[in-house]
Amino acid sequence: MKIIGYEKGSLENVNEIEKKFDILLPEDYKKFLIKYNGADIVDGIFYVKDLEQKILMGGFYGVESDNKKIGLINQNEEYGDDIPDNSLLIGSDPGSGWILLVNDGENNGIWYYDHSYFFSQSTDELNTYFICETFSEFLTILETTPPPTE
Repeated sequence: MKIIGYEKGSLENVNEIEKKFDILLPEDYKKFLIKYNGADIVDGIFYVKDLEQKILMGGFYGVESDNKKIGLINQNEEYGDDIPDNSLLIGSDPGSGWILLVNDGENNGIWYYDHSYFFSQSTDELNTYFICETFSEFLTILETTPPPTE
């Protein structure tokens, strides 16, 4: 996996996200935003157990972005009513799935949100799937998951 960061972020921008969306971000994710301010991910794959699928990672949204349509603020303002409280859309796969960071007690972690019901298992009642507990663990998964074999 290769991380192609957008630019250096700042603690001020991270604090702006926390305040704007009333969420306390985990330290590992804050460090990532400060270091990369979002990133394209090359050859990063994650596995969603409940879907029994390996999924190619697209990228992580930046706090500030030249393309405002894919920035953290824009994505979460536009789709914030579709996600649980104390959560944030932080990235996407190349298709139509989103990566959701949840910071809400027992549901803490990184989740895959199949908002367009791409996978046949997804329904109105269930279209969000747990991946792992921490952002750091998610980065490790992206680095170490081999591509699907045909």
